[in-house]
Amino acid sequence: MKNILIDLYKIKVPYSGLGQFSLNFGNEILSSQQDDFTINFLLPRNNKTNFIGKNISYVNTSFLKRYFPSTNKKYAIWHSLQQFPSFLPNKRTTWILTIHDLNFLIEKNQKKSDKYLSRLQKNVDKADYITTISEFTKGEIQKYLNLGEKEVFVIHNGVASGAGIQKDKPSFMNEEKYFFSIGIFNKKKNFKVLLPLMNYFPEHKLIIAGNKDTSYGREVEREILKLNLEDRIILPGKVSSSNKQWLYANCEAFLFPSLAEGFGMPVIEAMYEGKPVFLSKATSLPEIGGKLAFYFDEFNAEKMANLIRSKLEYVANNKVVFEAQLKKHASKFSWDNCMSEYLNLYRKIELTTHNKT
Repeated sequence: MKNILIDLYKIKVPYSGLGQFSLNFGNEILSSQQDDFTINFLLPRNNKTNFIGKNISYVNTSFLKRYFPSTNKKYAIWHSLQQFPSFLPNKRTTWILTIHDLNFLIEKNQKKSDKYLSRLQKNVDKADYITTISEFTKGEIQKYLNLGEKEVFVIHNGVASGAGIQKDKPSFMNEEKYFFSIGIFNKKKNFKVLLPLMNYFPEHKLIIAGNKDTSYGREVEREILKLNLEDRIILPGKVSSSNKQWLYANCEAFLFPSLAEGFGMPVIEAMYEGKPVFLSKATSLPEIGGKLAFYFDEFNAEKMANLIRSKLEYVANNKVVFEAQLKKHASKFSWDNCMSEYLNLYRKIELTTHNKT
């Protein structure tokens, strides 16, 4: 059996999108039925607790060379699950680089975005295969990076359904109707446009979960006070998985006005619960939300409120059918589908490599 190394280093930041993707990827590849590869995980130092009891080989980063990859052990395939890995394979190892987004082009100033782009180009030059998580991001990669003859493989992220996940009502919730959103508070999430909406929905609360200990988080908190909406808008910070699942399952609608997403995992998580989603038209969201999502044409509070009201009325009149459609759409992004595509790519690479030799 051929040795494959999966770089799960980002699980050291478990509440980030990359951290969750890495953790779930590790668990799912262990659960997959495959006997033609030996899987090895690259993990942060002393960080095996997420995979205790699993039959897996671990590679501790303390034994790897960060700046001298030529001294690292040779694997048949080395898969970096994010575009700026801290550790690289040696030149004799086939390297798969997964690129999640080019959001730095929006988030950073020109000098910093040029620096990030140059750094990413160097990784692309070294990689043997490139994968990405949406057709939108593939288009960005082709536009801004020199790929040479390299093909970009689109493999949508796997998203776990809420089935089997415990749902615990958070202590800060009561029986009022509410809208839900979630994400790390940074400017691209665009949460501020949701705040004045609450003046049009006096019977609702708005819950925005996620790490708010950021400059944008503090900006949102100041705006809530300015609008005198502190009793109607709750920012609970990070929430447990069981609390998060309850919030998805019981909300009136999921609101996600983000301006930059490589994929948009929360959209599918909400759809799995049969909840209507209201999204911006930016970046990958129309691709992920598809025809079943509702989209804001602009971020005018009154027009956003009118859209939400009209579509919620439609949903109420077609509840059973619409919920079933949402869940069916979400199932296209299952981890089974995602993992099957990655394993097929590993096998394709191994077959190509074998034929060359």
